[in-house]
Amino acid sequence: MKKIQALFIVTFLFSMSSAFSQDLNSEREIRRQAAKVDTVYTVQERANIEQWFYERVNEMHLSNDKREEYDTIVYSNIFEMSRLNDKDKDYSIDEIHVKFDAIVDKMNAELKQILTTEQYINHLENFNEIVRSIYHKYGWEDEN
Repeated sequence: MKKIQALFIVTFLFSMSSAFSQDLNSEREIRRQAAKVDTVYTVQERANIEQWFYERVNEMHLSNDKREEYDTIVYSNIFEMSRLNDKDKDYSIDEIHVKFDAIVDKMNAELKQILTTEQYINHLENFNEIVRSIYHKYGWEDEN
């Protein structure tokens, strides 16, 4: 379970800041990578965020089933967020901002349904740190 969560975090952070190897096999993968933008986090920043978020989620004391459900919701939405800056989407920075906020709102609504009030508040506090970091990276600080 911990390995799966760590893998999801690494995947999210990796996709937000760096492209995969240039040595991809399929034409589809080559096209996908050509459309990818890599600008948000450095390797060290990704590692720090991954470790910090992992520890914070552990403090929520979720059951195994609840943790799997939580991870599925969070990481599927994180993946969606990480693809917003793809070149083939051709979104402006303002469009990315609006779509990013919509995904965060959707994710939070889903999580509110499965978490206790205390766990949900903990999630909001934790994930809002990541949101603030992304806002800072994109220069959206004054709007959050």
